[in-house]
Amino acid sequence: MVDKVTIQCPDVEEIIKLLKKKHGADYSKIWRIDGRIIGVFSFERSGVLTSSGFVNLITLDHDETSKKCEVTIIGAGGGMQHLISAMEIGDPGAAPVSDLVRLAKDRNWPINVKTAKIKSRGDECPNCHSSYVYPDEMVKANGMVSCQNCGKLFKIRE
Repeated sequence: MVDKVTIQCPDVEEIIKLLKKKHGADYSKIWRIDGRIIGVFSFERSGVLTSSGFVNLITLDHDETSKKCEVTIIGAGGGMQHLISAMEIGDPGAAPVSDLVRLAKDRNWPINVKTAKIKSRGDECPNCHSSYVYPDEMVKANGMVSCQNCGKLFKIRE
């Protein structure tokens, strides 16, 4: 499952603080580059509740001029991750979308949440053997994609 959250916010630091505290427990890194703030956050859990474990990988891209912040949340793994997120049973890794919606509403920031469609997961490039996730907009009509690592075209599995 991939969610795209777009928030119009004057203070991205509040979003970064929330993501670091609740959804970046295992890894978080922020870069400030040419008027943009880029962030990566990771939260992983395994054990009895999740059967085999899950991970939320979150990216943040904030344009300091337009104050537009795009947050992408990729939930991966097995077990009951979607049930845990849906129920919000107190796990600090559950429900990053709900947390962002709550923050935006509390601050009166315009927010848009949509589910992104993924054409394929983890297809391996036959040339360089790198694996990537390819969203619909990267897949050409003939099923070909350009490898994000080496740039060569290859056909993805349907």
